[in-house]
Amino acid sequence: IPNMPGQLARGGRLQMARVKHKAKADTRSGQPDGVEYEIDWVDIKDPDPSGAEQNPSLVLEQGLAEGCMVFARLEGIWYGNGHLYLNSTNGGDKKLGQIWRYTPRGDEGVLKLIFESKDAKVLKAPDNLCVSPRGGLVICEDGEAPNHIRGLTPEGLVFDFAKNLLKGGDSEFAGSCYSPDGRTLFFNLMYPGHTLAVWGPFERGVL
Repeated sequence: IPNMPGQLARGGRLQMARVKHKAKADTRSGQPDGVEYEIDWVDIKDPDPSGAEQNPSLVLEQGLAEGCMVFARLEGIWYGNGHLYLNSTNGGDKKLGQIWRYTPRGDEGVLKLIFESKDAKVLKAPDNLCVSPRGGLVICEDGEAPNHIRGLTPEGLVFDFAKNLLKGGDSEFAGSCYSPDGRTLFFNLMYPGHTLAVWGPFERGVL
């Protein structure tokens, strides 16, 4: 939280999420479908500790000592329609990935599990993501080939949008985003470094 919005060099506060009334909640496994958590936020007292080069977990350990929560490999995050959507790439009982949605409510908020993959053929290793102007999620997969771009509907249904067939399909998709008019979807293939554009008629679906 910046001391002066728009002027990050003036410093601010670093915070970590905590489940209210449940210290050290671990979301990496054992999560019921659609589970919701009330969230508050804890200030990290020393966001730049002197020993961090020797122990990169020093900031994390401060949060855990205050009862903050744990995820498995958080990667992509995107704000849209009043929510923050985030991927836990290795989360879930099968370690195939979870999609979470955080809804701010003043200084606190509600975190909801909107999808957890139980089958690699449906979704595996969700990484980058973005929100479609039509309310769906574009999810880029990481991990072993073949990699896909999957769509997630507001009702929680996953579908295939694109499959990487280039050089065995083992290069991850990344960087999905829409043009300002919402008619062109851009995404990247990390290797060999291609950027692709796909255009409508997107108004026929959630992407």
